[in-house]
Amino acid sequence: MQHIDIKTAQAACRTRLLIMGMCCIALAAGAQDVGQMVNQGKNIGRTPLQITGGLNLANNFYASNGINARRDALQWRILANMNLNFAGINAPFSLAFSDANQQFNLPAYTFAGISPTYKWARLHLGDRSLNFSKYTLNSINFRGVGFELEPGRLYFAGMYGQLRRAVAEDFQSQQMLEPAYRRTGYGLKSGITGDGYEYNIMVFGAWDDPNSIEQPLNRVVLPANNAVASINGKQQLGKRFGLDMELARSAFNQDRRLEPLIGDERNAANTLLGLLQPTVSLITGNAGRAKLSYQTRGLGLNAGYERIDRGFRTMGALFFLSDAEYYTMGFNKSLLKNKFNVFANGGIERTNLDDFERNGTQRFVGSLNANYAPSEQWNFNTSFSNFQNTSKLRTLFDPGSPVDSIILAQTTQTINGAVTYNLPGKDNPSSISLILTQQQANSIIDDVVQTDSESRFFNGSLIYSMSRPARDLRFNASLNANRTQVAVFDNFVLSPTLGITKGYFNKKLQLNARTSYNLVLDADGNDTGIFNFGLGSSLRVNKLHTLSFNTNLINRGTSSAATGFTEWYGQLMYNYNFTRNLRLLRPAAPAGGN
Repeated sequence: MQHIDIKTAQAACRTRLLIMGMCCIALAAGAQDVGQMVNQGKNIGRTPLQITGGLNLANNFYASNGINARRDALQWRILANMNLNFAGINAPFSLAFSDANQQFNLPAYTFAGISPTYKWARLHLGDRSLNFSKYTLNSINFRGVGFELEPGRLYFAGMYGQLRRAVAEDFQSQQMLEPAYRRTGYGLKSGITGDGYEYNIMVFGAWDDPNSIEQPLNRVVLPANNAVASINGKQQLGKRFGLDMELARSAFNQDRRLEPLIGDERNAANTLLGLLQPTVSLITGNAGRAKLSYQTRGLGLNAGYERIDRGFRTMGALFFLSDAEYYTMGFNKSLLKNKFNVFANGGIERTNLDDFERNGTQRFVGSLNANYAPSEQWNFNTSFSNFQNTSKLRTLFDPGSPVDSIILAQTTQTINGAVTYNLPGKDNPSSISLILTQQQANSIIDDVVQTDSESRFFNGSLIYSMSRPARDLRFNASLNANRTQVAVFDNFVLSPTLGITKGYFNKKLQLNARTSYNLVLDADGNDTGIFNFGLGSSLRVNKLHTLSFNTNLINRGTSSAATGFTEWYGQLMYNYNFTRNLRLLRPAAPAGGN
């Protein structure tokens, strides 16, 4: 009986989306000026069709000696984009495709989408993304259909499609991806915008398909479903004050297969007015934020409040941090004739709002960014932040690391400092820069931030760059120091680097070379030297075609903990960019012509 209820609810959601889309499209059609449409129809044969776009073909090569291969010997991908412009209709199209491989379980991908636009109406088909709000649908990719309509001051948007593909458990792969159910979702947004105000209402829902994969053996993965309703708005209060607010409620079934709630617990607050059929695994929560700002010449002030309950979850975001409350204040100021600019926000963060856990935290959170440019030669910049924000981190290239893919982390504290000195000489610009970065982060598992899993990164770089435009020559030298602490992994890397780029034949041919030596020191005293040498070239045949080839050789010396090995990476790439104007009929002859 439960499966019937869930399917019925899903069908009702899809029906509501379809009805709303059809009504909006009908409204759009009725609003068109009939005379204008007739005139356009008469001249449509002479209207030019403009096609712009590009094609990128890449072939990656790999070989190794002394270690097991860490990727396939041959991989390729295709990237394409195109825009059609005809009679006021714009239709951007994009495609991405890569080959499959079995050994490493790195999935092949195919992304293709088009978003035709005519005046204030836009249709999304294929792999697209929409951004409703922080608490609902937050720029996550979907594969399906969507629309956006902006007739005058009104705004309507909707989507329906796959949010995540199914990933089965695979014990044979060398780099196993976490198993996951196929996830499907929908979203609706309507709003109105005017002079000094904007208001929106949003709903979002998503569910996992428990039949999309077999139940994993090594870990428990539960099929969930979720619904979120939200309202937000911006209001100008006089000439200098502004208010920005959002309120949202979420209902989340941790296991949609369990028995449904009955009786008084099956109320409007738990079903979100019928958007979700709650089970005994239901968790609910509210989220809200408000920000009051004041702006005058050279000075801006703001005060904000945000609270996210422990039970608030949305499947419309890459991840979400809950059980937190923030009180913040901030300002921005320009001084010394705009040579010195400072932006600052600070406040209190509090967790364990419902006393569910034994201990909670209360700490100061803040961000500061200051820039000072006393002259054309000097520039100073510093920043600090321990607000929660998303960061994609790529590990410093280390052949000893078991995985060389992107690490997704939740940044909790970042400190940056940079000093740049531009050497005299406008015709031959050169500069010296010192950059320091320290970062502390938490990992993310199943879209949930792991506050007890911490990583630390430190990076320092001293960089010299020189350019000789008349000779089309560029040179750089740097010394980089990096320390990474992730769980039991702790190492220090010192890396001097040299690079040079030279152009020939009026910049049609670009050649570059880069070499570096990485001295890797780990906590156990095992020192390793890694030599890295790369060559690259790019040939612009004409305005439409470009060929490029890059190769990289890595050699690691032996140490007490690991044997030496050699790896070779190569990439051959072709780019094609084009613009075409086509006419179905020849232009009409001018009046009085022969």
